[in-house]
Amino acid sequence: WNLVFIQYNRLANKTLEPLPACHVDTGAGLERIAAYLQGTPSNYQTDLFKPLINKIETLSGIAYDESAVGMPHRVIADHIRTLVFGIADNVLLSNEGRGYVLRRLLRRACRYAKQLGFKEAILYQLVDTVAIILGEAYPQIKQRKAYIKQVIKAEEDSFLQTLHTGLTLFEQVVEKIGSQSVMSGDDAFKLYDTYGF
Repeated sequence: WNLVFIQYNRLANKTLEPLPACHVDTGAGLERIAAYLQGTPSNYQTDLFKPLINKIETLSGIAYDESAVGMPHRVIADHIRTLVFGIADNVLLSNEGRGYVLRRLLRRACRYAKQLGFKEAILYQLVDTVAIILGEAYPQIKQRKAYIKQVIKAEEDSFLQTLHTGLTLFEQVVEKIGSQSVMSGDDAFKLYDTYGF
């Protein structure tokens, strides 16, 4: 473990202010401890993730697999938890800072959902499951559940439209490069930055 002793908050003037509660961060993380205590070889087989994986299986009709085939299930389960916590803590999805990180995570989860065959927004449907799993320990999730679902669904719907437009552009780029194996930097950047590829 990489032990970090959490004791102070460094202020803008570089002075150290004692924290109201000190602790040691072991780096083990809740998920790793849960996997150890539950005797599972993977975080995704613990009670912290299994209900999400099961819900994704139900919605998609595609069984989860621990191999690379299960990557979409794992990414979606992981990212929806981050989105729920971030939005519950008042982070707004945006084009800068923390909001940009959340937006990129949502878009990545959407792309993996597309690999499972989803054509409509589905991430917001997982918020209830996150609230069941973690809502007792983190009541802000339960209290803000409707708002969290609304924000995720709106962003998801918007991105799916953008992704659809981007796929059309991607097909045009592929047609344009023909037998070449490399697309232009301008096209690659536009697909990445504007369309979330």
